[in-house]
Amino acid sequence: MALSTESNPMRWPAGPLEIALREKTKGFTAEKAEVLRNWLDPATLGILQGTPVNCLAVSWASGLAADADQQKALKPLIERGRQAGISFVGLIEGEANKPAALAAARAAGLSAVAMEGKAPADAGIPVIPRDAAAQMSWGAASRVLSISDGIWPGIPQDVNQAGGPTNLPWVDSNGAVLRIARAMAPGKGVWIEFDPPQQATALTADAYMLAVADPASYGARWVVSLDDGLRADLTAKKQPALDTWKKIAGMMAFFQEHKEASTYEAMGPLAVISNFAGDDWQRGEEAINLLPRIRQPFRVIARSRAAGASFDGLQAIYYLDPEAPSAALREKLIAFAKDGGILFVPSKWPNPEGPPAKAEPYLLFNVHTLGKGRLAVCKEEQPDVYDSVADIQNIISHRNDQLRLYNAPSMNFFYQTSAQGGKGVIQLLNYSRRPASDGPLFYVKQPHRLARLVSPELASPTELHWDPQEAGGSELSLPKISVYGAVELEN
Repeated sequence: MALSTESNPMRWPAGPLEIALREKTKGFTAEKAEVLRNWLDPATLGILQGTPVNCLAVSWASGLAADADQQKALKPLIERGRQAGISFVGLIEGEANKPAALAAARAAGLSAVAMEGKAPADAGIPVIPRDAAAQMSWGAASRVLSISDGIWPGIPQDVNQAGGPTNLPWVDSNGAVLRIARAMAPGKGVWIEFDPPQQATALTADAYMLAVADPASYGARWVVSLDDGLRADLTAKKQPALDTWKKIAGMMAFFQEHKEASTYEAMGPLAVISNFAGDDWQRGEEAINLLPRIRQPFRVIARSRAAGASFDGLQAIYYLDPEAPSAALREKLIAFAKDGGILFVPSKWPNPEGPPAKAEPYLLFNVHTLGKGRLAVCKEEQPDVYDSVADIQNIISHRNDQLRLYNAPSMNFFYQTSAQGGKGVIQLLNYSRRPASDGPLFYVKQPHRLARLVSPELASPTELHWDPQEAGGSELSLPKISVYGAVELEN
């Protein structure tokens, strides 16, 4: 089966190489090794029947003595899987002999391999770039990219849940990385890899459901990875494990049924522009991580595409990189400000345009009057990222907010619209997996003809009631949501 941007991948740990890779890790037992042997049995593919999973990522070569045995042991699994319409991706890692691994992958009929670094020109098989996000080759020829350093989503257990400087509890999410990926590699399929946390108690079904929903809401796919206990119990066909697996597959199926939203574009009054490379990666990723926690909707624009991008509907632009933009982009950014926008730039912005406005010592930016708008130049060369985005929001103000969310401190949300603007969707993720005492409440400034809530937690879509407000706009009250929901809007 050919690999495509529509493939739904799953990590399939099995065989002698998996055992060799894990036998020296803490907590690895003979029982876990036996499960890795059991998952070589083609009969285990039966758990995939009726699920969206149609692609399996298997360990292929790591430069160990077990490489050859692994490739031989996988043959029956691959043959049975291909008959069932499943594609296989071989993971080439570590000190593997890449030419030999690629030749073996071609001979075995794998659909692709995934590996770090630049793909050989003569690979003879599709190669998926597989790297940490900060090192990803976004412009690679592959139709699919795999980010190897994703994080398990949720509220981390080792931090104060009362929240940090954002006054909301911190959440672990892959949203920032995936927003950047979509901007840097438009049109490509994006996979993200992360394993379940090692913990004494079994992970709940809703923890896995959030692991699916966190990437999927941003148009990406989690390379599904199950913990050792769940895989062992699935092999033994224990009912609680089968129930959990059914819910995981159900969440995947939900996003497959609502895949139209993955083509929508994120909306917001602020755009962040960066090349998201080298020293600019950490600053850009942190800014995009923080903006949802201060409830600031935004767009992400790759600097390489910004000169040709539309700025329609934007109130402000944050040009994040210390490196000056090209002459064409600078001209476009200045024109945006002169036409009434606010342009935020770093301290190294050469020859700031416009006369300085009245100094505001409490702000991180010196503001210049520029036509109908403003140019805001950062005062510090290496400012705290939170201070930067907080002051950007202060200067923009909440006066023109299109959306506001209440009663949902552990939730992130973002708004997307179709290309024609007739449809929109508010993606809503609950990282605590515990509903608040009251359901989420949205303020929506722009009137819409219809609003309904869709969620795998609901038996059917729920039409929402608009409650007009005296000051303008309307409120939407939502049912309690444990993991994920989406508000579909139609003009």
